[in-house]
Amino acid sequence: MEGITSGLTGIALGVAVLLWGRNVPLFAAAAGFLAGFSLAQRVIPGELATALIVAVVAALIGLVLVALARSGTRLVLQIMGAVAGAGIALGLVQWLGSASGPMAWGIAFIGALIGFGLMARFFDLGIILLTSLLGASLIVNGWGSFMALPSGVSTVITLGLAAIGFFYQHRR
Repeated sequence: MEGITSGLTGIALGVAVLLWGRNVPLFAAAAGFLAGFSLAQRVIPGELATALIVAVVAALIGLVLVALARSGTRLVLQIMGAVAGAGIALGLVQWLGSASGPMAWGIAFIGALIGFGLMARFFDLGIILLTSLLGASLIVNGWGSFMALPSGVSTVITLGLAAIGFFYQHRR
């Protein structure tokens, strides 16, 4: 039952972020959710209920940070970009199964730097790109709760969904 709940939550949040990612509180919540879920699965493997609780708490922290940062919203969004970048990188590492331990954390750090840099330099384009990747990652991660996808297939689906989300949001 926990797998179904986390899968449906991930898919629903992913679709919302993929389509309406420019909504700043939604972006912050989704970034926190994905990073929290990925982090919890790395630290405590096999504990799906704990990972879901950590993900919800991280999503709430993202919402609170955005709500409290009235004048420093840009900095908070750059931090959320870093969190999103780390979450996306950890998700890709998990799907590819290519790195673990310190190597996975190094890749997450690089993802965080890229996410922060995107939000700092190209704010509008960065939020569209990050939310498209974030939404696609959440959808594929949620779908993985129902049916295991080969790593190459999940990567192609993620990139395809991200492209659809990017063009949809860019036209809005």
